[in-house]
Amino acid sequence: MVSVSEHEGDFPTKSPFKKLRATYNPNNPKPPVQEVRRTATNWQITPTRRRWLSIMSDDKDAQGEGDEVEQQEVLASMGDRNKESTSPVSMVRWRGHLVSEKEAKILKHVFDDMQDHFGNRKCESPNIKFNFDPSLFLCKNEPYTYRSHPDPTPRDRWHGELDFTYTINHETYNMDYIAIDNVYFDLNPKYDGEGKQIKDYGHSWIYVYVPDEVMSKVKQYFYTGTGWSPSDEGLADDLNAELVSIPAKIYPAPNPEPSFWTRDVEDRANLSFTRVGSVQSVAKDADYQKIHRGIGVFAMSADVPGRENRKPTPDYEDAQLMFTLISARTFGPAVAVAPVVYAPRLRSPAS
Repeated sequence: MVSVSEHEGDFPTKSPFKKLRATYNPNNPKPPVQEVRRTATNWQITPTRRRWLSIMSDDKDAQGEGDEVEQQEVLASMGDRNKESTSPVSMVRWRGHLVSEKEAKILKHVFDDMQDHFGNRKCESPNIKFNFDPSLFLCKNEPYTYRSHPDPTPRDRWHGELDFTYTINHETYNMDYIAIDNVYFDLNPKYDGEGKQIKDYGHSWIYVYVPDEVMSKVKQYFYTGTGWSPSDEGLADDLNAELVSIPAKIYPAPNPEPSFWTRDVEDRANLSFTRVGSVQSVAKDADYQKIHRGIGVFAMSADVPGRENRKPTPDYEDAQLMFTLISARTFGPAVAVAPVVYAPRLRSPAS
């Protein structure tokens, strides 16, 4: 189990800059202005990631063990995780999707039983270990993330996708996703400094607001599991609302789009949700262009600066965390939460 009490102190902060803070002025007649983020133009998704996206996108009505073709497709998409096994892989259905028995256990644990969620008050210390091993990713003049480089020819970056090891009843299970409770999905349209609507917003990225203490815990787990210190690059911290704004990437079609679910209010005995559509389709609906509170399922990746001929180490470089929204399960609009907008700027902390 990973516990905060095991750490001798918080992860080191190397950046000399103060945190970004944002103010909100509800009487401002101009459309809200948020920083324009670049989004990826080349969506490189592995077969394993594509399959998991499909599983999280929607439930299916299929039943049974599946035919041989479907089973072979599942085994092929499992990639390296299936190479170490010499025994046959038993297949079962989880919400209509054909998965291995071990995958079904972790899916049920995290998404049906809602265990080991960050931000859940019943689970102060999720049994999760973060894993990260960056590899060289040459990105000069290539807007491969939502981050926009101030330097037109930035340094070479090393990039890595995170995976997560869950411990359930003393057994370990690996999965590409984590769940964070009590986050806010901002589906309000966004505008640039000239008052023009940002077309990519709601199509390839959205803002998600995470409680400050929850984001701190995610960073702590990243540092504990990987040894890398997370930077605050790309994040905006609203200290008044105690929220951190993250620009979360969302995969557009033809990839499996992230799903948007609403709680079944009539079923008060159980915490169940109904799929409304994809995040992209819901963001276009005026009835849903609000801030919604809910549970976010995220994939994570990280970037570190480095050189082509030398792999960076945690001793000298910080890692920039990036989030990809996979699924949003919502409880309804959050009327008391304001967007982290209106000219984020640096301020000295109050004395």
